[in-house]
Amino acid sequence: MRLKVDLHVHTTNSKDGHIPPKLLPKLILLKGLDGVAVTDHGVPFKLPRGKALIIPGIEVATKDGHLVALGVEGPIQGGLPAVETAEKIRESSGLIVIPHPYDFLGSSVNPFKLKGKADAIETVNSSIFTFSLSKFLAERAAIKLNLPAVAGSDAHVAEALGDAYTLIESPSKSVEDVLEAIKKGRTTPYGKATPLSNKIKKVKLGLSAQSIKAKSRSKFSFSSVKASGSMLKI
Repeated sequence: MRLKVDLHVHTTNSKDGHIPPKLLPKLILLKGLDGVAVTDHGVPFKLPRGKALIIPGIEVATKDGHLVALGVEGPIQGGLPAVETAEKIRESSGLIVIPHPYDFLGSSVNPFKLKGKADAIETVNSSIFTFSLSKFLAERAAIKLNLPAVAGSDAHVAEALGDAYTLIESPSKSVEDVLEAIKKGRTTPYGKATPLSNKIKKVKLGLSAQSIKAKSRSKFSFSSVKASGSMLKI
């Protein structure tokens, strides 16, 4: 069967994510997808599996850029060289994907420096500002390294989910079969650059969240001072 899966999605479990995990099954249906991979930043997969195809994953920050581990539900140590991180992912039986390898404004791993440890390259990433150039370079790298090409929206807001996706030829909707199909290269990446409005919304929501946190810290500090003052008077 052919499955349409967005392989790079962030929920509110990521510090900069704004998609509630509980909404994913509805969003998958609304966007005409068969499933998604949850790849929150440094945070293991937390959403219980249900009827929808939701692949557990994690986006790990290495010394050389980000790597995505698919099929991993536990933590992966960050801050290590990319090669060591790839080995940690492999030890956890995860699939190693190089996300946005040519995002010149982000944290990217050079595919040619990973020493043959990657299982796939994300050739289409909707969130990259230099979309066309980055796509071209990533496709060329995938061909030269003989690696499967995949696509993901890198969505941090619901509107962007599904802007990029991978068609996967899999015998079933099980996570295990889908991951095996990706590893064997039964994939076709599709997608477009997400509209600027989605990128602006992500920034606005991020700033709003920071403002709320700052106000909460101020209230806490003020309350502490008042409490201290009361104690001194006593």
